[in-house]
Amino acid sequence: MIELSKNTNELTEIVPALVQLRHLSGESVYISDPEGNKIEIKTTAEGTKIVFTKDEEGRSLAIEERANGTKLYHISKDSTGLPSSHEVREDKTEIIYFYNQEGYLKHFVELRPNGNRISTVMGKEGSIYSIDQKQIGGIIFQAWIPENNEIKEGLVWLHPDGEVSTHGHKEVILELLNKFHRFLDGVRVNV
Repeated sequence: MIELSKNTNELTEIVPALVQLRHLSGESVYISDPEGNKIEIKTTAEGTKIVFTKDEEGRSLAIEERANGTKLYHISKDSTGLPSSHEVREDKTEIIYFYNQEGYLKHFVELRPNGNRISTVMGKEGSIYSIDQKQIGGIIFQAWIPENNEIKEGLVWLHPDGEVSTHGHKEVILELLNKFHRFLDGVRVNV
């Protein structure tokens, strides 16, 4: 027989393992089956419903469905041993989020239905780097680097015909060439 309770102490081991969701608050209902398996269904203050459980290997999992139709699948440890989340939007865009051990976002990859892929890495001191690989239009490398209460931006665009365009601060363009040297080896730009 399935048992239903609102006891908040029953599944405290499920939620903390999903460090990327530690900011969520709301009311939970707990369900357990005759085999001792338990799930938590949490309704957040915004009305989002999230189901928490564990897989057969003991990893914490959560399935979240938002009002706009977006579904998110959260896992406490992926193949790298770190937490991650997979978002599927109604327009079929998929985003995979990778977190550090403390649950802070460090990298995400957006896969668009048209085949475009955008990889974004969160750098130190708030910098952001991205690689936008387009099916049509080449590859765009971008960076946003905070400096003295200002955000400096730069861009290096490799066009399909071999042309290279740049835009932004010279220091940021040079940083992009350095950071992505394995992709930009041999690229010559005037900055």
